[in-house]
Amino acid sequence: MRNKPEKDIDAIMKDGKLVDAALAAGVREALIRHIKAGEPVVEWKDGKTVWLPPEEIKKRIEEMDNKSG
Repeated sequence: MRNKPEKDIDAIMKDGKLVDAALAAGVREALIRHIKAGEPVVEWKDGKTVWLPPEEIKKRIEEMDNKSG
């Protein structure tokens, strides 16, 4: 069994960019799962909950991808 180098969790948590990237990747993965299942997601917009159908989710992912480069 190979030993993996230990990660410095404190350093990772202090680096906001790494945390933001990890959260964005998780959100993207969850959105893709909803699209594949044909299920909507809920977002908070203007003080209200709004259901987004899979077609809208696809647009949001494209927007996220365009912002990230």
